[in-house]
Amino acid sequence: MERNLIPVLIFLFALFFIITFSNPALFINDEWITVNQLHQLGEGHQIIVNEGKYGTFQNGTPGPYFQARHNLLGYTMMLPALSLPALTFFNLFGDQFRIAVVLLWSLLPVAMAVLVDAYRPEYARWRGVRWTWLVIGASFLALLANLAFYYPWPFAAPDAPIEAAAVVFTNHLLFAALAVMVYLTCRTIFEDTWFSIFGTIACISCSSYIFWASNAKDHMLLAAMTAAVILFLVRYIKERRWSDAVIGFAFIGLLAWARPEVGFTVFVFATLYYVGLLVSRGDLRQKPAKEVVKALCTPLATLLGAVPLLINNAHVTGNPLVPAFYVYEKRLLAGASGEEIIGAAEAVNGVVQAVPAPSGGVTGFLSVLANHFTPSWSTLPGDVFGILFAPASGNMSLVAVSPLIVLAVILLPVLYLDYRRGERSQNLAVVIFLVVVACAVWVAYARSLPGLSASHGIIPDIRYLSPFYLPAGLLGVYGISRLASANPKRRALWQVAVIGVAAPVLLLALMLIQPYGGQYPGYTLFFTRITFVMLAVTLILIAVRKRFSIPGTWLTAALLLLIAVPFAWQVMMVFLYSVAKFNGYPLWIPLVETLYQHCIGVTGLESL
Repeated sequence: MERNLIPVLIFLFALFFIITFSNPALFINDEWITVNQLHQLGEGHQIIVNEGKYGTFQNGTPGPYFQARHNLLGYTMMLPALSLPALTFFNLFGDQFRIAVVLLWSLLPVAMAVLVDAYRPEYARWRGVRWTWLVIGASFLALLANLAFYYPWPFAAPDAPIEAAAVVFTNHLLFAALAVMVYLTCRTIFEDTWFSIFGTIACISCSSYIFWASNAKDHMLLAAMTAAVILFLVRYIKERRWSDAVIGFAFIGLLAWARPEVGFTVFVFATLYYVGLLVSRGDLRQKPAKEVVKALCTPLATLLGAVPLLINNAHVTGNPLVPAFYVYEKRLLAGASGEEIIGAAEAVNGVVQAVPAPSGGVTGFLSVLANHFTPSWSTLPGDVFGILFAPASGNMSLVAVSPLIVLAVILLPVLYLDYRRGERSQNLAVVIFLVVVACAVWVAYARSLPGLSASHGIIPDIRYLSPFYLPAGLLGVYGISRLASANPKRRALWQVAVIGVAAPVLLLALMLIQPYGGQYPGYTLFFTRITFVMLAVTLILIAVRKRFSIPGTWLTAALLLLIAVPFAWQVMMVFLYSVAKFNGYPLWIPLVETLYQHCIGVTGLESL
């Protein structure tokens, strides 16, 4: 515990934070697939055809969403399988399962205070006051207040959305694990505890991970698996431990189970990088033949991590190489004479129809790959620009969500100029690897780029590219370490303070002013323009400081505010729009729910 205190505290705090502002419900109807899969898995039923607990009319026929998908469940089973323990745990409490979460929420600050008091007593006092006891007392009072406002949630009722609660809670745990992995990655790269804490806050604030941690979609799972891949392969790059490389590639297999297209491109790009690293370091010449073979076979650890994916694919499509979402392809949905052979409305209530396996073997698999990864070259520049800065849909762009992307781009020519001057950064190999992972995420969705920019269904941001926020954020934090000097401890503490003040102020201003007509489009434009203004100010200060040597505090202040704005946007989406969610329950914490009901009103949800 002495060695791992900071990661444990980060996990506990991240879990406490996300439970505080979240409610276990669905935000988009894509989540119906996952919760139906979990329901049928928990009941011991088949997991291919929707049996109708979610997204089905009262008469038992599928709604328009599932009719368009031929009533099939085409997602992988990773998130439902990981959510099964949470569903089993909640089952122990029945209709009182909410009290288990409330008790956990109340104990998390107590655990953090006790750990600080036991292992870092020098931080347990502030100006002579032992704040840890204040935290424990406040947690007890919060528990009493929650019990005063507490009411149970239905669990045993046939239509109780217990699966939504289980999946959302699992995403909470994945979010807390993600925060730990981001910290450990920063610690490996920067070798400074306080700057790593700052980097963790910056990467999570400048992303959509807080939002996805509060929903039942698999984007949080995808981000967590990407973080694990980056963590262990960065450790291998820095420390050259073979076991880290093996674990990193094994997580690529699990990443492929979460999203096959991302796992495939990350595997290809990471393998090419890994072999290139071995060659550039001379490892293949200096080691005996046995060690060379072992090193070259390391990427095959991906197969170990991909075993669940192969089993999942074989069960759904009949071919371990063809992913589950392939059941939505038209060639599977028509027979020889063109008639539909699976997915009719009567395929409900336990009636299972066979899903034929695609023919063609490896050739068919390669044709699937070629079809999926072929971009629209004629529209590619406009699509990339729109996704980065101004999506045609009017939703948040990548740069509006993560302005660290721009700082990451600035970093690359800086490192190149250093390299030309003979100043080779000790983290150059890590920087190249992060760029490789970032490119792999884009290639995974090369075919979908026009739709990502234009589709109004991609809410709240370009969600399929959400894994890109992590490598881009780490590169942006590395850029901050090069472009803006400041005391790491003061910067981390000031970042917490700025977020603690700026986020509530921005949300209050948004509710009182109702900018740009209010409602979701106005709020999106509000945060987009504030982010771009702060980004412009930051870039100007970087240039001016380089030329005129202005005080570094000006640039630091601008950076802290720049990071706080996307954080506030995420809190808006999680907290203010919690009432827009469906098939679930209100806010986890009764006290927070009561304050929300009496202090906040949200209207105009039909435009979301």
